[in-house]
Amino acid sequence: MRVSVVLLLLCLSSVHLHRAVDQLVVGDEQTEFTQSQIEELKKQYAGLEGSVDSTELSAEEPGEENSRRRKVAFSYASGLNGNFGPHSSDITVVFRKKITDVGKAFSPVTGVFTAPLRGVYYFRFNLLGHSSSHRLATCLYKNHEKILDVTKYPRGKYTYAVGGATLLLQKGDHVYVVLRQQSQVYDNSDNHCTFSGFLLFPM
Repeated sequence: MRVSVVLLLLCLSSVHLHRAVDQLVVGDEQTEFTQSQIEELKKQYAGLEGSVDSTELSAEEPGEENSRRRKVAFSYASGLNGNFGPHSSDITVVFRKKITDVGKAFSPVTGVFTAPLRGVYYFRFNLLGHSSSHRLATCLYKNHEKILDVTKYPRGKYTYAVGGATLLLQKGDHVYVVLRQQSQVYDNSDNHCTFSGFLLFPM
């Protein structure tokens, strides 16, 4: 719509400018435009050309602008009511109980966050254990790369494993929490075990 209006103004200014030149050729007594008025019309004409260029440029980039304003934030609890683990091998912790999910980039089915766009993100997890015989060892992964490892050894009382990291992600990168083998976590309706993340800014 804006481009159409600017183009219409541009055409009208062009018509006025040509008419002014034609009227000057007829004779001094029929001149309706002075030289200064013609110069002013030329400036307006040039200004409108620049306006059209900038309008066309902005009209071509709405997708990019929207992607830069995209909002991504999630927070899920485990949804467990009791112990999870121990397992004989490392296993992804699936957080199923939604607290917040803006952007729908986290899957409560797989427990994996998938970056919807390139940017810098922050992630944090909290896991609770209270076993007297099993450790609480957990890792944050980016794709297949271990970012950090937090390990708490059994004490027979409640203990938390807490970790967080700021990551530069490409579109399609995966981030998830892994419970290491022979580890155990505990949760209930109080949501002791959570995984959260959000987009700090796009890149």
